[in-house]
Amino acid sequence: MATKMAIPRIVHLIWLGPRLPALAWLAVRSVLARAGAERVVLHGNAPELAADPLLTNLAQHTEFTLDLTPPDGSDLPAAVQTALQDLLAALPKPAARADLLRLQILWQHGGLYVDADVVALQEFAPLWPLDGVAGLEHVCLPAAVVNSRSPLTWARAGALLGLREVIRRSPHAAAHFRAVDQLYAEACNNAVLGFAPRSPVLLRLLQRVAAMPRAQALQLYELGPRLLEAETANASIAGLTLLPPAAFFALAPEICGALLRPRPRNQELFPDRQALLVHLYDSVLARQLGQPLDAQWLLGPGRQSWLAELVAPFLPELAALSGVG
Repeated sequence: MATKMAIPRIVHLIWLGPRLPALAWLAVRSVLARAGAERVVLHGNAPELAADPLLTNLAQHTEFTLDLTPPDGSDLPAAVQTALQDLLAALPKPAARADLLRLQILWQHGGLYVDADVVALQEFAPLWPLDGVAGLEHVCLPAAVVNSRSPLTWARAGALLGLREVIRRSPHAAAHFRAVDQLYAEACNNAVLGFAPRSPVLLRLLQRVAAMPRAQALQLYELGPRLLEAETANASIAGLTLLPPAAFFALAPEICGALLRPRPRNQELFPDRQALLVHLYDSVLARQLGQPLDAQWLLGPGRQSWLAELVAPFLPELAALSGVG
């Protein structure tokens, strides 16, 4: 009988750059405090990161490690390893490099990868027994729509985009979207991705990347959500469980802007108890806010926001580290 594979209780994050933003610090800090992981590893590429005051603070936690070494893919097939190395060198944007690096890190170590713009809400206990996990989010433009030539398909997608835009402007955006979210497709998102070491599914994903034409690999989302969609067709498969949006993406893209405002009266933080973490869609929040979501905003104008409420236990520590407040 084959031994059942399980995700090691390690959480991996990636930050490519010499300074750690406040939101990334909050992501790591919330995981350390709430996830129940045995180790939390931040993977980076800049030696200067080790001297960052926010990183120095995290290093005081015995479960935390900063890893500046590139992933070792020596046990991958030689052709796959070479193709991945060449592609990584060619990727121009940090987000695309992070898409590839998370697959390589999980192949080497196993564990649970989370983006550096998440807030852990509670222990990740339901995830560790799985052999692979990712999450679904509500989207207007899954691959099936993007690749469609049907005017009706695109007309429906346009209507859903318009409806989402109307809802996201509402003071009760989260509750209003939840009332109609069944209209929206559920598609893979790789902001949370976990595997047992040497997972066969993960090997197939890496082989897909290695075989991908370079022009395709350089396109937005192809090494992330689109790769998972191609492997799973947005449904759980052997070796990879896809959890419903409530688990990681309770606030959909654009709707996450509700976090920039105070939580509506009588609305629970997250009514679905499946919510283990919330993905913040940092680029969306920055666009809606009109500035980066930094310590100055969180500890100043954003102090009464729903987001500040989610990370309230860590804000005094952030204020002391950043000299704000």
